[in-house]
This record gives sequence, structure tokens and C-alpha cells, in this order.
Amino acid sequence: MGEDVLKGEKKGNIFFLTINRPEKRNAISFDMLEAIAHMVEDCILDRDIRVIVLKGEGKVFSAGVDFNALADLVGRFNTDAGAGGALIRADIAKYQQFVNRLETIEIPIICAMHNRALGLALELALACDIRLMSEDCMWGMFELKFGAIADLGGTSRLARIVGTARAMEIFMTRRTYTAKQALEWGLVNYVYPDKDLFIEAEKMALEIAGSAPIAVGATKKIMKKGESVDLMTQLDMEANLQSIILRSDDFKEGVQAMIENRKPNWQRK
Repeated sequence: MGEDVLKGEKKGNIFFLTINRPEKRNAISFDMLEAIAHMVEDCILDRDIRVIVLKGEGKVFSAGVDFNALADLVGRFNTDAGAGGALIRADIAKYQQFVNRLETIEIPIICAMHNRALGLALELALACDIRLMSEDCMWGMFELKFGAIADLGGTSRLARIVGTARAMEIFMTRRTYTAKQALEWGLVNYVYPDKDLFIEAEKMALEIAGSAPIAVGATKKIMKKGESVDLMTQLDMEANLQSIILRSDDFKEGVQAMIENRKPNWQRK
């Protein structure tokens, strides 16, 4: 995989992660999924980075999976080693973990989608914390069109966000949907004119960066993990994480900054 297919740029407290294959409509290979996961994880090593913005270079966010990479997997799976499906399940689990890392990192991720967000690209967006779209963005899940399912969290996450009935329609009809529908169904937070999408994504990132980073990370963890536990367990998570936060330097700084009516100097510690 060429190093230039993904670009990372730090701008103040924001890390911009850009899919950079405009000549291929930003098609995503499985090697790219691994590289994206590593780039996201590396952000935690930098205390200055408070927000990640995921976007695409060129005319589209991403047309989805790289079909050449998909064809390579088909060849790999149709061997004696693939018999019984154990090899296939192991590979899928590995790629699922790469996507999962976007959810587990304690840095919020904003995904800004323009023009097209299809298949695997949408699966990647579903693992992000906040999703934004341009008004001209069309999206859909076409895996059933070529005899597969969305196995990197697509079926699971989409149903949780838009509801089972909506998700079934999206997958089984293979329709293309509008940004307006994405907004109405709760798939995205906001829809913006194309020229404003990245500007608004950066504005939101700057607002988030102004919040206490440890508390932001804890909030993300509680909400993400809380989706699969009962209320009492989630309340316990709140209490446990709060007991750590209230002993942090950032909490002391936050209180002092409020008293002194100034902007806090967060250290993420």
C-alpha cells in the first residue's frame, strides 16, 4: 500500500485523517483499514490531539470497498485453507477489530462525508462518533448486490442507529439514499452545503477540543459501551470513571479556570 493513500495532518488540537485515492474514488482496501486504525491509535500518544476528523480527498468521500482487494480475498478463501470457513471468520474478525478501534479510542471522531459514501465507507463512518454530510451526498449499502453482507459492523451498527426495519430496507433494496434521509433517520447529525462541510466539521472539532479531554473520552466510553449493558451497569460505569476524573489535574484546572473566568489549559492528565 502506498503511503500517500492516507494523509494525516495535525492542526492545533485537531488531527485530519484523509482518504487520499481520488483517482480511485477513494476506494478502501483492507490494508487501508489497518493503516487507518494505526493512525487513529497513534493520536492517543499526542496529548495535544483532542479530536479526529475523517474525510475524503477529491470529488467523493468514498465509493466503498476496493474491488481488486475484494477479489484477492475471494481467491484466498477459495482454497483448501478456506474450507470450513475458519480462515474467513478469522480474517473478518481481524478487519472488524480495525474498524472497532475507531469506537474504542478515547478521542472523538467526526466523519465528514461528501458526494458519495457507499458500502465499506459507510461502515467506517458508522464507527465514528459524529457524522456530517454535504447536501449532495448519496449513500447506500450494496453488499447484497454482489452476494455478500456488510460484515465489518455494517448490519449491526446501522440497525442500532436507524432501527431494524429501516436497516433491512437499506440493505435488501440496495437503494441509494439522500443526505436529507440520513438526517431524518438519525444517521447524521447535520447536513451542510458542499462548500461548507469541511469548514463546519472543523468548527465542531474546535468546540469539542475546548472541552476537558479526559472527560470527553470518558463520556465516549460510557455511551459506546453503555449501548450493550443495562442501566444500572451503565450508572456504575459513570460512577467509576467519575471517581478517576475528579482526581485528575484537568478537573482541578477546570474548576480553577471557572473561578478565574479564563480559558482552561487542559493537559489530558
